[in-house]
Amino acid sequence: MTHAGWNAAARSRDDPSGAITATVVMAGVVAIPFVIWLGLPPVSALPWLCLGTVVNLISLRLLMTTYRTMPFAMGYPIFRGSIPLAIVAMNFVFLPEQVPHSSGLIGIILISAGVMLLARSGRKIENIGMKPLLLAISGGFFAGAYVLTDVMGIHASGNAIVYGLAAAMINSISMPIVLKLEGMPVGAMLRKNLAFGTLAGIVSMISYGFFLYSLTYGPVGPVSAIRETSVLFALLIAVVTLKERVGPMRWLACALGFTGAALLRLY
Repeated sequence: MTHAGWNAAARSRDDPSGAITATVVMAGVVAIPFVIWLGLPPVSALPWLCLGTVVNLISLRLLMTTYRTMPFAMGYPIFRGSIPLAIVAMNFVFLPEQVPHSSGLIGIILISAGVMLLARSGRKIENIGMKPLLLAISGGFFAGAYVLTDVMGIHASGNAIVYGLAAAMINSISMPIVLKLEGMPVGAMLRKNLAFGTLAGIVSMISYGFFLYSLTYGPVGPVSAIRETSVLFALLIAVVTLKERVGPMRWLACALGFTGAALLRLY
């Protein structure tokens, strides 16, 4: 709910890219006093922090593009719905002991069907081309890779919250640098969205903290899949707050994704 909430708020802004940037930066600022209090993770977690920063920055840039090119009720579910698929695919290589069977595989099929149905609805209703759809799915796959770096980083550091706070600080420093190198007016983006970024940064850190803490209690596939039930909250927000058109096809697509995530949780 918290993840869908701050993303919907960012999408509703005049400049979604600036809102996301301010959120990431201010989340790092919010983390500073907690880092001073709890300390930094050990050096063994540094490679995962660096790798995680790279894949997270790529996924955030793709998220910005997604919000510029398609409605929230379509872009967010496609982006988030791709993440469990990416995690399961990467588990075959990096975490083979967590590869799903039976109900988990059915769950993957349902999530895939939901994502494809959303893509079809976008091409039919908003006449959205293949490129934005592929970028949104690619963003989900990079976000899935970020989840796996979090898992490995938590194992290396021994403390999910300490690791997450350090990751937030590094992301908040790296993102403005990358955007500045791309020629974006980072200063103006931050000034325009400072108040929003502060509030959204706090909410995003709460959301991220819940997720990292839950990773200490269960396999990455099911935990990540349950996180993606946020697509239902996203659809409700799109209808009630953003006044977007959400037809039966999109409700069905999200229902398939929700059911698939639940089945993944059972394996």
